[in-house]
Amino acid sequence: MALRIGCIDFPIPPSRYFRKWDLVEIQQTMVRLPGEGTVKRWLRESAPGFEFVVAVSPLVTCGPASQHFRYQPAPPKSQWRKYAPFAGTREVGEAFAESEALAKELGAKILLFQTPADLEPTKPLLRAMQQFFERTDRRKRRWVWEPRGGWSHDDAAALARDLDLTLCVDPLHEAPPETEFAYCHLHGPAGFRSRYEEDALLRLRDICRGYREFYCLFGNIDMNNDATRFLQLVLAERG
Repeated sequence: MALRIGCIDFPIPPSRYFRKWDLVEIQQTMVRLPGEGTVKRWLRESAPGFEFVVAVSPLVTCGPASQHFRYQPAPPKSQWRKYAPFAGTREVGEAFAESEALAKELGAKILLFQTPADLEPTKPLLRAMQQFFERTDRRKRRWVWEPRGGWSHDDAAALARDLDLTLCVDPLHEAPPETEFAYCHLHGPAGFRSRYEEDALLRLRDICRGYREFYCLFGNIDMNNDATRFLQLVLAERG
């Protein structure tokens, strides 16, 4: 079993992070893409084999009415249809192209699509998602989808399977649907400001055993320490 452990964005300065971990998920893209100087510094400071995962811009996955759109330029309501989630418009296409360009520069093998809790699985949305994922070139990358609410686990797993996406889940609450590859978020046992007890980390270690490749990304307030404690438990078991 190949286990990859990391954090969402950088809970400690990147220069220190690169010396400790070999995986990070870049979610700064949910606000704005990192500048060219920042990207070059990351590439310079990270060791060969370091893996970046890139979260796709909310201009692709969130509608203008969503709170996740609040950091983006606010289009007039008459233009909202151009920014509908996964719409086949020039505006959405350009936002995805920018996210993909960042993934290419960082050598990212995985793109993460996050849909917000206020996005419900209506027929127009399902149709838009199907058309988006069918027409867009994956460029040999793995695409991961995390619905942050609004979907039942079974419905989300079925759609991910139909669209050839990997469903991102919290493994302590829902089993990853694939045994070959799992991509998981640990957002905190009771939300962002909570920390994981050892029993939960031991249970997570046991869950990982059932998968061939397991990505485990911590995203709670104490993510660096919790990820460190989890890694120590894994290493202690391996002896």
